[in-house]
Amino acid sequence: MFLTWRNIPILCYHDMGTPQGHSLDLFEKHLQTIIDLGFKTISGHELYKIVTNKKKLDDKYIVLTFDDCHVSNWLFTIPLLKKYKMKGIFFAITDFIWEGKIRTTSDIKSLDKLANAFRRALNKKDYTQFMNLQEIKATIEDHNMEVYSHSSVHAGCFRCLKQEGTIKDRAHWAVNSIYKNIYPNLPVFPIGSAYAYNGFWPVPNDSLPINSQNTFEINKIKFIQRTDEERYKFCLQDFKRSYQKIKQINKQNLQLFCWPWGHFDNLSLKALKMAGFNGAFSLERFYNGPGTNPFKLHRIGIGRKKDQKWLKTRLLMHTSRLGASIFFKFFRKKKETVL
Repeated sequence: MFLTWRNIPILCYHDMGTPQGHSLDLFEKHLQTIIDLGFKTISGHELYKIVTNKKKLDDKYIVLTFDDCHVSNWLFTIPLLKKYKMKGIFFAITDFIWEGKIRTTSDIKSLDKLANAFRRALNKKDYTQFMNLQEIKATIEDHNMEVYSHSSVHAGCFRCLKQEGTIKDRAHWAVNSIYKNIYPNLPVFPIGSAYAYNGFWPVPNDSLPINSQNTFEINKIKFIQRTDEERYKFCLQDFKRSYQKIKQINKQNLQLFCWPWGHFDNLSLKALKMAGFNGAFSLERFYNGPGTNPFKLHRIGIGRKKDQKWLKTRLLMHTSRLGASIFFKFFRKKKETVL
C-alpha cells in the first residue's frame, strides 16, 4: 500500500565533460548518490506502463534523461551509466542526425560548449558535435538505452519585441533558427520555444500584408506575429518528420517526446498527438506515477553546477507523491507581448 504513494523522479541532464557542461566527476557523484538512496533506474517503456496502470509501482524508481544527444553523451555518459548498470533515455534533434562512423575520444579534437554546437548546426549545418546515426543505433542496440525525439530542429522564436541588444552582444544560439542570415547588428529579443509561442518573425518588407495589425517595425526591420494556425501547421510538420525519422531508427511502436525548453501548450500538444506520439516530457516538477498523464511527464532540471548534496535534497523531496505535490514547480509560458 505504501508503494502507491511513491513518486518517480525524472532527472534532466544535457552535455557531459564539455566547456560549461556537467563535469564527469560531478555526474559520477550524482550516480553514486542515486544508488546510495536506493533508487533503481527504469526505461521510458517501463515508466509509460506505470503511469498508464499497465505495470505496478513496486519499487523505488528513477528515470534519467539526457537532452540533445550531444556527442559527449556517447563518449562519456553512456560508459558511466554502463559502469553503474543504469538505464538512460536520450532525446535526439532528428534533423541533426548525420551519417558517420562510430567515434572514440581520439577521433574528436575538441568538445565545444553546447551553445556553440547549436550555432554551428543551425547556421552551417555542421552536426559533428552531435551523435551520428551509427552512434545512436549503437546506443539502442549495443547498450540497451533508449533514444526518442526532441523535435526536428529545436526551433526558437522571439516571444516578444522588447529588445535586449544585438547579435554581437553574445546573443542566444536560437537566433540562428530565426534569422536566415546573421549579421552583428541585427536586433535580438527574449527567446522562447517556437513550438509553444506564436512568436515574432522578421520578414522581407515587400511581403508584408497591407495595414496588418500584427506587423511591427523595429530598427527598420519588419516583424510579424505568427497566427495559431501557422504555428499548428509548423508544429505538425516538424513533429511528423521527427516521428518518422526516429521510428525508423529505434523501431518502437511507443514513441515518447521531449519538449524543447520544456514548454508546450494545448495547441502544440494537439499537434504532437496528431503526429503519433504517445507521451511527452516537460520541465515542470510534479507527481509521476499511476494516473499521471503520459503527455505531462514531469522532470527536474539538473543545473550544471548542482552538487550531490543538492541532488540528494531534491530526491528526498520528490521521493513521495506528497512531496512532489508540495514542492511542485510549473515551467509556465511567459506572456507574448509587443513591447
